[in-house]
Amino acid sequence: MLQTIHDKSKGILGIVIVILIGATFALWGIGDYLGGATEKAAAKVDDMEISQGEYEQALARQRQNMEQRFGGQLPESPLFEQQMKEQVIEQLISQRVLLKMAEEQGYRIADPILAQRIRNMEAFQQDGVFMQDNYQAIVESTGMAVKEFENRFRQDLKIQQLQDGLSASAFLGKIELELINRLQRQQRDFAYLSFSAADYMNGAEVTEAEIEEAYEANRGRYMHPESMSVSYVELTAESMAKEVDVDEEAVRRMYDDYVSSQAGREQRKASHILIAASSTDNDELQNKQAKAESLLTRIQSGENFADLAKELSDDPGSASRGGDLGWVSRGMMVPEFEKALFALAKGAISGVVKSSYGFHVIRLDDIKAEAIDSFETKRAELETQYRAQIIEDRFYEQSELMATTAYENDGSLQPVADALGLSVKTSPQFNRQAGTGIAMNEKVRKAAFDAAVKTDGRNSDIIEVAKQHAVVLRVNTHTPAKQKTLDEVKNLVASTLRAEKARAAAESAAADALKRLEAGESLVDVAKATDGKLTDAGKIDRSNQATDPQILSAVFSMSKPASGKAGYRQIETAMGSAVIALRAVESNAQASAEDLAILSGQFAGQQANLEMSALVDYLKSQADINRNNEL
Repeated sequence: MLQTIHDKSKGILGIVIVILIGATFALWGIGDYLGGATEKAAAKVDDMEISQGEYEQALARQRQNMEQRFGGQLPESPLFEQQMKEQVIEQLISQRVLLKMAEEQGYRIADPILAQRIRNMEAFQQDGVFMQDNYQAIVESTGMAVKEFENRFRQDLKIQQLQDGLSASAFLGKIELELINRLQRQQRDFAYLSFSAADYMNGAEVTEAEIEEAYEANRGRYMHPESMSVSYVELTAESMAKEVDVDEEAVRRMYDDYVSSQAGREQRKASHILIAASSTDNDELQNKQAKAESLLTRIQSGENFADLAKELSDDPGSASRGGDLGWVSRGMMVPEFEKALFALAKGAISGVVKSSYGFHVIRLDDIKAEAIDSFETKRAELETQYRAQIIEDRFYEQSELMATTAYENDGSLQPVADALGLSVKTSPQFNRQAGTGIAMNEKVRKAAFDAAVKTDGRNSDIIEVAKQHAVVLRVNTHTPAKQKTLDEVKNLVASTLRAEKARAAAESAAADALKRLEAGESLVDVAKATDGKLTDAGKIDRSNQATDPQILSAVFSMSKPASGKAGYRQIETAMGSAVIALRAVESNAQASAEDLAILSGQFAGQQANLEMSALVDYLKSQADINRNNEL
């Protein structure tokens, strides 16, 4: 169970806590609204601060997202890093101004709505059922009180409410919709001549002098990359597994927890008859109780429970259904009612039960519960969970020791190895882009080339290579980048020059074809004369997927040709060059009401995004915003 809580607190719940719910603002961090007062603010929006801690968390999330987009490795560019930092702080500022507007406009999230949204969150459910204990444990495992989490979630929902309201108000006018419909349904009749650079490779000759000149002009391209090997201490969960002995008593307690949790998920189908009694007058209470006891006697004498409920029950929600309350889980009813219900055998009727609502007569109609496995059946699973939890706890303790020791003894890894009972290992040589062994991990390579490690000769910070796998490292050997000789790269330089000449030849052939077409020659004759590949695309629309996207984009950006004449354009393509002959532009503006409604919805969504962006810009212009330029 602890492992489940640990995983969920870093998974779905972690996302909810640190990321806004609204899809348009999916990268905007929520931040710590209550803390961070002692640290220098990353920015201030009127009277609302954005703490440096919140900014750093949002930056880390943005960096992770960008790493996924770039295939695990970000461009090593100071400009790229600065742009990412600026984007994050602007997202946080935008979030703040929207929150302020939502609160000023009176947006509110009622307690029942908040509760329902939380109950529907998968992180707090088990087999589709909301578990109160899991909810509290998962939230608290993040270091946050339940009340604080609910406060943050409520604020997120306010912003989503504001965003939804703006989206619902976006619309397209009739003239706009008709224009978009015409553009969307427009068709273009064209053909094109393509000239592939590959066709000109055989004729692309390069001389020794050209190779040497290109090498000298581009020496920076031809370098042996900077490389190094590192010494490292590696901590893994696998290395701890053999040291874990199973505690029989602890496993027994885990089994007891399992039995309790299964019992807690039991549901009971109940019916009741309520004699309402809210008064504190003793005489009235006695009269009500006597009425309930009389009802119980009649039921025990054989009268129909459902008929009596319809006639005499004071519960408006269940009386018409013969007292049927449906399926009831623990925690849904007042304590007195729940205690009595869950003490009944199937088909049994309780005595008179007093609660804050009055006096109940309860019947248990059915029981729905999962089977409880025996201890022996569950033993292997529980022992596995026990070992996993012990290993997780020990790994956390050992990783803390690793980090502290490496920091306090940053001139050597031997104290780290001694403290953990491990050995110092050495990696093969690797560079910034690739490596083998431990250096296959991008985080390891990035840490090794950090200035504090590479230049200052310190131990690295602890690096989480994978789950329950951590290392600290320091430089073992370092080899600076050096120039490759011409002999080493001669073939590469020659290939590059031939490719450039072949592309230039393809572009020249396309330019010649364009002149011939504009002079009045036919496409067929020009194709034969220039060895261009002729493709007659015919009449197609913007959604056509059979045509090269570069060709398609260029065709639909060309001006409509004069009637009876073609328009021509030369473009560069991924393969070389092409000449497009646009013969006609046709527009079929007829569309069904259903098609127009779909089109309106699509572009209204885009319009809503534009309006939201404009709103944020306006709110920023009206706010007193101070940014920390030292970040």
